[in-house]
Amino acid sequence: MRRIAQILNMLVSAASAVGLLCVTLMMLHVVADVVGRYVFNTPVEGTITIVSNYYMVFLAFSALAVAETRDAHISVEVVADLMPKGFQPWLSGLAYTTAVGAFSLLAVRTWMEAGNKFSTGAALQQGMVTIPIWPTYYALPIGCGLMAVVSLWKLFTLIAGKPSGFVGMESVKGTYND
Repeated sequence: MRRIAQILNMLVSAASAVGLLCVTLMMLHVVADVVGRYVFNTPVEGTITIVSNYYMVFLAFSALAVAETRDAHISVEVVADLMPKGFQPWLSGLAYTTAVGAFSLLAVRTWMEAGNKFSTGAALQQGMVTIPIWPTYYALPIGCGLMAVVSLWKLFTLIAGKPSGFVGMESVKGTYND
């Protein structure tokens, strides 16, 4: 079990690094565009397309699993906190099961769409520059797939009554042993 948690931690750390890289590149790219536009009267071609179709897409979908491993997704626990303690793990299990199903379906469907965009060579024209955007379509199935795997692991560890082993999480909330 520990080995699976280590592998998932490595994958999630890689996704986190991708997100960090995207934020850094986006910041540098926008600054270069602003300086080029207002100081040299020569903007960086394709900035809007690259920022919105590359950096933001990779950032958003790489962060899904990172947030899940840290229990950082938005949750409303008003009703769950009023439930009996023995019932709360079942609600967590239901949430994880729903996440596994939804994100698995999203991963499969977006993978098919990414394949379609690849085969057609999807690109956007900005000014005089044609920017291929088909590679960004693969960020969706990868991000959703990793989110599904992380949710499946959290469901498994919840049922087993074991900690998930994610870095930064001392224990799993609502295990069956609580």
